[in-house]
Amino acid sequence: MIGIILAAGKGTRLAPYTDAIAKEMLPVGEIPIIEYNLRYLERSGISRAFIVLGERKEQILHYIRDGKRFNLKVAYLFQDIKEGVGTAKAISVAENWTNDSFVVLYGDTFFHPGDFIKELINYHVKKKAVATIGLYEVTSPERFGIVKLDNERIVNIIEKPSKVEAKNYLVDEKYLANSGPLVFDNIIFDYIRKTKPAQNGEYQITDTIKLMIEDNLPVYGFKIPQNVFWRDIGTPESRLEADAYVLKHKNIL
Repeated sequence: MIGIILAAGKGTRLAPYTDAIAKEMLPVGEIPIIEYNLRYLERSGISRAFIVLGERKEQILHYIRDGKRFNLKVAYLFQDIKEGVGTAKAISVAENWTNDSFVVLYGDTFFHPGDFIKELINYHVKKKAVATIGLYEVTSPERFGIVKLDNERIVNIIEKPSKVEAKNYLVDEKYLANSGPLVFDNIIFDYIRKTKPAQNGEYQITDTIKLMIEDNLPVYGFKIPQNVFWRDIGTPESRLEADAYVLKHKNIL
């Protein structure tokens, strides 16, 4: 199994910081966000990883290089926005480089500890799933893809809903957000080709997953353990929360 880290997004919500530095290179503690993801992949048994880059992301390439110092073989793929934007399109550029299941991480998310990734991969294999989505409990749904479970299978998914739209997804005052990591079989590429752009023009992986659910394919949710700290580093506030967590716990890698 290979790893794919998505790092093509522009990070507009973190401007003006991201006018000068790729959001995946913003430090949490003393370490760039993307480095945590690479180290967690290696510890989960992954030996090869691709990083999907977009425009003005050369800093990532210069910092990670071939991945040797992370005990990984790292190569780079480029998402051409002329072919469409969004997570689904970012994943699609890896099609010619995968021949089995693969694990996807969002390069701008921070979590600790990362041991559960190996459990998630094993869970995907055990369930004979075509897609397994890492889920994290959140109190507000507006920034995330939110899922509804029937036992462990995902039966519906909605992208960045209002609280009114997400009312049927609320369980014990929490929502289950698509936080990643995600594990896919190669059939995902067939469904990405069927995915239509959302109203904002993006090709969203949540829409791809929904197509798979509608075809009754085995799509599972993996609840990330409650002891894991997770933040989507998409706003200054969430980055500062992650920074405070690392400074408090120290030497977490």
